[in-house]
Amino acid sequence: MSKITIAHVSNYRYLPAVLKENQDDWYIEYYAQNPQTLAMKRFRIRMNKAVKRFSKKADARKYCLDVVARLNCKLLDGWNPFFEGEDSRLYVPLTDVSELYLKEMKKELRPDTMRSYSAYSNMLLNWTNAREPGLFCSLFNEAKATRFMDYIYNERNVSARTWNNYLKMSRAFFNWCVTKGYTKENPFNKFSLKKKEKKERTTIDVDTRKLIAEYLDGKPFLLVCMLVYHSLIRPKEIRNLRVGDIDLKNHTIKVAASIAKNHNTRYCAISTQIEDLIKRLGIMKYNQSYYIFSDPETMSPGSNKIYDSKFTKEWDKLRKALGLPSSMQLYSFRDTGIWNMLKSHVDDLSVMQHADHSSLDITTIYANHYDPNLVKIINENTPEF
Repeated sequence: MSKITIAHVSNYRYLPAVLKENQDDWYIEYYAQNPQTLAMKRFRIRMNKAVKRFSKKADARKYCLDVVARLNCKLLDGWNPFFEGEDSRLYVPLTDVSELYLKEMKKELRPDTMRSYSAYSNMLLNWTNAREPGLFCSLFNEAKATRFMDYIYNERNVSARTWNNYLKMSRAFFNWCVTKGYTKENPFNKFSLKKKEKKERTTIDVDTRKLIAEYLDGKPFLLVCMLVYHSLIRPKEIRNLRVGDIDLKNHTIKVAASIAKNHNTRYCAISTQIEDLIKRLGIMKYNQSYYIFSDPETMSPGSNKIYDSKFTKEWDKLRKALGLPSSMQLYSFRDTGIWNMLKSHVDDLSVMQHADHSSLDITTIYANHYDPNLVKIINENTPEF
């Protein structure tokens, strides 16, 4: 009998099927690789009942060899008997599943959010492939999930807040995998969120705001700061605003659902200060479809939105020039705006809607910022003992 070599199909190994003829026992034998253990397993198909249908052995042999030929064609095409009775999606590599996930998410997520998911996916795949190249998604278990989250926290040395974000993205990805049939359970469900450190942002007092206004007088970045403070528009949302979103007649600026963090279209109030600055900068003279902030040097309107880190760079330059503490960040204007509105007795619901918060609980958190005039307010308004 000639030696049978092991065949390979896309890294899947098997021994071709052959017909075995014994006196009272005819069967087809072949070997296939278990995709999980990588071990070769022998399979036998009993042909005795089929053989008995033929009066001549030659006819029975011809029939059995035809079955062998068709079976070997299936094996050559990548068919695996281990898939029988079980969804073949359980044997799709994590790399391929991640690609499918990102492709689907691209239809649902904002570009900024999509970049975060892509970065997460790259990190997960780099970590996994460095240890187990070609790992099936279904084999990414709790033990691997634990080592991966330890890697993020200890080796990448991220904050508790960032670790929590990675955990949420991991849960979201593997929940999708479970739904689509690429794995049977989510290996990240056992983890609890870490206690987040308190945000290091502080409010920006009125004197500092005046100082900033003087330093940025007539510059487009002042408009950015005002939109964050008064209109409570997030910096990432501001990057996506277009000239046509400004409505001076109704004193609003539109933040479309497609660019809003919470995917809700809202019309934010703009103050007379903001309107005056918009007119001074000549923004309304530009094409309605232009982004309000475009040119990387002048920040003037244009057909391309300004690059991601421009606002951060401008803020860092301003903060150093004016000697402001690192706890004062661009986003601090939004904290300050919400805080001032609540302190000025604007009702909670109105502030919540204006700030695009998902609940009043989130809005009221901003009322807990430190008030430098708190002692004075208490002493002046508390009756005598």
